[in-house]
Amino acid sequence: MEIRSIQYIYLASLLIWLSLAMGCAGHGHQHLDEPLPPPVYAAPETAQAMKEGNRYFKEGWWTGAEKQYRIAIQAFPSMAEAQYNLGLTLNKQGGRYQESRVYFKNALKLEPRNPVYRNAPPFRRYENATTKPEPEPDSDGHGH
Repeated sequence: MEIRSIQYIYLASLLIWLSLAMGCAGHGHQHLDEPLPPPVYAAPETAQAMKEGNRYFKEGWWTGAEKQYRIAIQAFPSMAEAQYNLGLTLNKQGGRYQESRVYFKNALKLEPRNPVYRNAPPFRRYENATTKPEPEPDSDGHGH
């Protein structure tokens, strides 16, 4: 094999590797069942409650996380991140699925185009589990 061909192969390999590495690093992937950080516009006290809630969440202390997210929501009800994080926390506690669904829906209402809220598996699971499918209408428009 010619030296030039080998150089092209190495260069192509390097470019492929870099594009894969950059592609993965460039995405703001939300890992499933991980709380969201506070938004940059949050007041310092609210951001602190969110950070404490996230710390408790990661330690598995669900009641502590729940308390902190509720503090954040009380201070700033339109913070979708706090609504979503509270939904995740209630989900982790088991048996509180209906309550958690309320907070997932709140987050989605606040930011309907946010893919984290729209595509979160816990949210989809509750939608599927609690929504009875509507019958398909026939040609006359009647559901059967």
